[in-house]
Amino acid sequence: MTANTSNPHDVQVEEGSEAQSTPYQETEENTGDVEKASGMVGAVSDHSAKQSEKGDTVRTIRGFKWFIVYTTLLSTVLFYALESTVVANIQPSIVETFGSVDKLPWIGTAVYLGGQTILPTGRAYAVFNVKWYFLTAVVVFQTGSILSGAAPNIDALIVGRVLQGIGASGCYAGALTYLSMITSPQERPLYLSGVIGIWAAGSVVGPVIGGAFAETYLTWRWGFYINPVVAGAVAPGLIFYLPNIDPAPELTFRQKLRSMDWIGIFVFLGGAAIFTTALTFGGIEYPFNSATEIVLFTLSGIFLVAFILVSIYHPLVPRENRLYPIHLTKRLELSILQYCLLVDGGALVTTLFYMPLLFQFTRGDGPLEAGVRLLPFLSTMVAFCVLNGFLLPRWGYYMPWYAFGTALLLIGSALMATVTTSTSDARLYGYNVLLGSGCGSFFTAGFSITQALVSESELSNVISLMSVGQTMGSIFYLSLGGSLFQNIGSQQIRRLIPTLSAGDALQLTTGTSSAVYKALGPHDQFIVIEQVTIAIRHVFLVVVVTSAIGFIGSLFLSRRKIY
Repeated sequence: MTANTSNPHDVQVEEGSEAQSTPYQETEENTGDVEKASGMVGAVSDHSAKQSEKGDTVRTIRGFKWFIVYTTLLSTVLFYALESTVVANIQPSIVETFGSVDKLPWIGTAVYLGGQTILPTGRAYAVFNVKWYFLTAVVVFQTGSILSGAAPNIDALIVGRVLQGIGASGCYAGALTYLSMITSPQERPLYLSGVIGIWAAGSVVGPVIGGAFAETYLTWRWGFYINPVVAGAVAPGLIFYLPNIDPAPELTFRQKLRSMDWIGIFVFLGGAAIFTTALTFGGIEYPFNSATEIVLFTLSGIFLVAFILVSIYHPLVPRENRLYPIHLTKRLELSILQYCLLVDGGALVTTLFYMPLLFQFTRGDGPLEAGVRLLPFLSTMVAFCVLNGFLLPRWGYYMPWYAFGTALLLIGSALMATVTTSTSDARLYGYNVLLGSGCGSFFTAGFSITQALVSESELSNVISLMSVGQTMGSIFYLSLGGSLFQNIGSQQIRRLIPTLSAGDALQLTTGTSSAVYKALGPHDQFIVIEQVTIAIRHVFLVVVVTSAIGFIGSLFLSRRKIY
């Protein structure tokens, strides 16, 4: 989302409620970097929000209706969370069905690649009718779920996963946007913590659900089919209870389309797809020094430069309509907060994807058991998310949360980089608790803090800034981590067991349920387990380096109160 052409809080409430405009109030650090609202007035068909005498949004949806609205929004976020990680434990089953082990990283990465549309989606929420755009995102997500579940081959599954990512990003951004529009600044951190808490919980429960289906006659396909079933249950709440908000009612549909930065969207999504392809296939499908990889990384650089240029100098699109709010990145505070969320999102998906794999290899767990072992990580992350949402508005200081959280991520990931096949369960659970506590300490905070640091007219922009940081973290860590894991693991396995083909060595890294693994003798199986454990250690080294930078950055955050 780029600079919002409308102020979502400058709403006109029908049925006789008088709208009041929100005065533009700068924080100490917000001098000249953001624009005032351009005066557009949104229309809300029910009493979803109004302005207090101080200009703050006051929530007017109460009682049972608020319960339905909030829980419905949470349910759509749960869709995104579950499908982001449901494949973590069913990848061996998918490989057994389709083969194509070389395309395995795409099963996890594709949903995050589709999730890159969160940037243009966020911009769209600032222009188009919020409710109908949100419902469209739900439909796209369910379409992707059905396609993934019914996929006849791995290519169709990947396409379905991309559609899931596109729809899920719309649900996630829509939930954040809705709550930011209709809640007060004081209660917003707690309600946003609920959204992020559900996202975190669903992300961790996803592998458990996927593993449970994989071990029944329903097979892994029901890990995707379950979504339309749940969507049918919450459909009445989505259709009849969500507020009908139009941020720019005076614009025609054609004018709204023309206000979108289509060149910026093309450059951003094209560059993201090329960069993801380069990381995902590097060393697995193509050597890193091959002509293909060199071309992909070169194109990634060209698209990055082009995106920066169109974000700054685009002559055909005014600044307030450009895709990426690059003017906000001039503020060190916001850039640090975005980077920390990138690290947090990356640490989360790294733990979700590789901890169950570690337990499968070193403990002989099945998919369900390995997923259940993530519960210490889940419980501590959700607990700290809620604790942060509850205490942040009361204490007002946010810098300590970031310093504490990044320090825990650094310690936890550094310990994970030392694990061996004989590391005890107690130690592994302790490392999980450190990582979960670190993730939860500031995962929620970024969205509410950044909104408090900018004017109301920039609300949609900072949601976009933080959302794209979180999504980029997931896709970067999964792509780079997957490449490191499969390259290091398969190469070492093949070096120590030279009778294996390259394809068999690669398949051995997917789990212990493959026919290739079961055909090995006890000695060779131990070699595989040992090399996979070493490969997982290298994946967590990425978290060590990036969280160390995040910790240093957190020390430069403001020490002042914002509430």
